Amino acid sequence: MPNNKPKKDGLGDKHPIHPLSSSISLTDFDTHADALIFICKDMRKFRSEMEEPCAEVMIDGHTQIMKMDSSKFKLFLSKISYDTFNKLIGPDSIQQVITHFKSIAAFEGATEELSRRVGRLHGNIYYDLTNDAWEVVEINNKGFKILSKSPIPFFRSKNMRGQVTPDPNGSLLKLIKRHFRFKRTSDCILFTVYLVSCFIPNIPHPLLVLAGEHGAAKSTTMSMLRAIVDPAKNDLLSMPNGHDDLILALLNNYMPSFDNLDMISSEKSNILCMASTGGSFSKRALYTNDDEIIMSLRRCVTLNGINVVVSRPDLLDRSLISELGRISETERRSEEDVWSSFYEDLPQLVGACLNTLSKAMGIYPTVQLTSLPRMADFATWGFAIAEALGIGGTQFLEAYKKNQLRSNEEVLSTHPVAMTVLRFMKNKSKWKGDWTTLLAELENQALKMNIRTHQKSWPAAAHALSRRMNTIKSNLEQAGIYFDTRQGDTKELILENRILKTNSFTPAKKVIIPHGKHRAERV
Repeated sequence: MPNNKPKKDGLGDKHPIHPLSSSISLTDFDTHADALIFICKDMRKFRSEMEEPCAEVMIDGHTQIMKMDSSKFKLFLSKISYDTFNKLIGPDSIQQVITHFKSIAAFEGATEELSRRVGRLHGNIYYDLTNDAWEVVEINNKGFKILSKSPIPFFRSKNMRGQVTPDPNGSLLKLIKRHFRFKRTSDCILFTVYLVSCFIPNIPHPLLVLAGEHGAAKSTTMSMLRAIVDPAKNDLLSMPNGHDDLILALLNNYMPSFDNLDMISSEKSNILCMASTGGSFSKRALYTNDDEIIMSLRRCVTLNGINVVVSRPDLLDRSLISELGRISETERRSEEDVWSSFYEDLPQLVGACLNTLSKAMGIYPTVQLTSLPRMADFATWGFAIAEALGIGGTQFLEAYKKNQLRSNEEVLSTHPVAMTVLRFMKNKSKWKGDWTTLLAELENQALKMNIRTHQKSWPAAAHALSRRMNTIKSNLEQAGIYFDTRQGDTKELILENRILKTNSFTPAKKVIIPHGKHRAERV
């Protein structure tokens, strides 16, 4: 350690690293590692919510967050050491310093949530512009403003790209209609609400699934959406082959956008379900120890394909399906013209989203829905956003209900067991038996429908049929088919064909009640 410590510059702890006196020298320290630890003594060291050791460092007059295990942090330490002492530091010394800093973060540092692109603090929402000045946008129910220093730590991955400065002078609905094409008005409503909701952190977001034939601008639509919310150097991703690679893509992108898909395996479908509503993944840090890395995420995932690529019921329940129409030759424009026009409007698109969110933040606390669909938080925020847009919360809920019914139809039409059960119960009000008998009945029905019963998707035994039907139970109930197993001397399976349910949740209308609350009531 030094014999004579340099005087502080009077800045206190406002800066992660203090400027040093030019009189300091390596000869004042026993080792190069000791010297580096000393010049970084005021660097803030903390842990992320996932127990990752992090540091807040000063670069070019602004603070940045770096993970201590990253190669960038090693390069940073090497640079400040050379800038201070005009001498290279060895990799072993750097590793000693990092180990020391990690111990401080682990046992003395606070635990803080590392936000990606969006974050929240004390009722305010913060949006990272990811520019060189490290500016963020603060949004609340009074409006939005740009801050030169973020009150919450943001982490930036390598794929993130800077956002334009938001311009508040734009009409979101007009801009959406100018740059995006949907077959249905209801899809346009849901897309606009979804777009604004993507600026809200820490809520479940449905997967946006874009479908359409060749020439429907699916990839362009997805690229534009990402440019508004989460601009990236590589905006469209191919679906990774491996489990770990998919999790890594989700971790490093706030809005991972998977392009041109044909199908999604059951394993990947489960991962995407967790990414939509929130979940954690764990893996061994090293094979040489028992340390476990916990990775938690909640993302705004988008997918596209010629057909609806989502087929598993649990993922479809978490999806918004939007169909795009093919662009005719008379309406087609050059790619350069399309993107030039879009980027010209991008500042107003971002600003209009933030303005809408600000208004919705004032409405959200007053929203009361008497009945909620599967993605309840999204539906409640969606009601507030639709009100802020002037669309009306009731119209949003109606559009969302229709979309969920379309999703249910997609499940039933692509699931061989579901199709067979519906045909089997078409002219029956009730059926009684057991799972073994039902499997035999369904196999006979499947043969009449030319459904192959020797494929992997068809259950080979009674217990497998029970599991398959349990996965689509809610979907069958929306189609009016209910089943239950009643306990007695023998387990009796009962299937009932009730009146077809046309609503997955109760339609609502907005009613202004005392104290200015918005309430959805049954009609």
